Amino acid sequence: MEHMRWLTLRLSNNQSIGPKVLMDLWANACETNQSSVTRETLPGKSTSYALHAPTSLAYPKRAELRMRKLLEEAGYTFTLGSLADRPAPQPVRFR
Repeated sequence: MEHMRWLTLRLSNNQSIGPKVLMDLWANACETNQSSVTRETLPGKSTSYALHAPTSLAYPKRAELRMRKLLEEAGYTFTLGSLADRPAPQPVRFR
């Protein structure tokens, strides 16, 4: 099954999130256990988290809205970038 990054999450400077918590929130939001998260830290930039799911994700906008709601309910201050308005990225195959 091919996967792609659907969202990019950045938390406020004073916050962090554990990988299991983030994975549980994302799996709930996108309604599939065929999802994954990765952490990206670049020198001089804030940490971001890439949220991946199958390229065939049935309702990506619903997943984004659900993720926003779950993060807000958990008390996070964040920005969430969607790939919906950008050119389609090349799929990544996870094994």
